[in-house]
Amino acid sequence: MSRAAQALGLFVIGAGLFYWWFWSVTTPRLWPWPAESSAPAISAEQAHIVKYDASGKRLWELEARTVQTAEDESIAEGVSVRFFDNEGHEVLRVIAPQARLNNHTQDLELLGAISATGNEFSFTAENLFWDNQRKILATPSVVRIERDGFTLTGRGLEYSSETGLATITSAAQLMLFPQKVGEKPLLLREGGGGRLQE
Repeated sequence: MSRAAQALGLFVIGAGLFYWWFWSVTTPRLWPWPAESSAPAISAEQAHIVKYDASGKRLWELEARTVQTAEDESIAEGVSVRFFDNEGHEVLRVIAPQARLNNHTQDLELLGAISATGNEFSFTAENLFWDNQRKILATPSVVRIERDGFTLTGRGLEYSSETGLATITSAAQLMLFPQKVGEKPLLLREGGGGRLQE
C-alpha cells in the first residue's frame, strides 16, 4: 500500500472521529444523562403499599401523597399507616408527615409529629419506629395516651398490634378524670413504666 493511500486512510478515520465527536457534543440528547446515585429510582404519587409477613398475614398498609424509592430506602410524604392484628382487623391508624422504609430490613420510621388512633385510645408522640423483626411500634419520645376517663403520659412507648398492648417505658403518669362535675383530676401514679391493654 502506498504512502498516499495510508495518509488518505488516516485522514478518513480522523475526519470520521472528529465528525462523531462534534455530532455528540452539539446534538441535543433525546434522553437525559443518567442521574446521580442519590436520585430516586422510582417516584409515585397517591401511593399505596401493603406489608405482609411470611405467612401472608397483612401487617400494615401505608398510603402516601408521594413516595420516592431508591435502592436502600423509600421515603414517603403525607403518610397514613394502618396496623392490623392477627385476625386482620385494623387496630391502629397513624398519621405522620414523613415515613422512611428500609428496603432491606423492612423497618419503618414515621417521622415528625405523630398522631395515632386505636380502637379504644389515641396517642401523640414524636417519631415512631416499626421494628419488622419484633413486630413492635416504639418511640423514645414523650408520649401522651388518651382514653375515656384518663390520660397516661410518659417517656418511651412500645405497642404491639398483635396483642394490643401499649407500654410506657419510663416516667409514667396516670391522670383519672372524675365522673362528677367539679371534681379535680386524680394523679394515680408517677414513676416507672405503665401498661395499657386495649
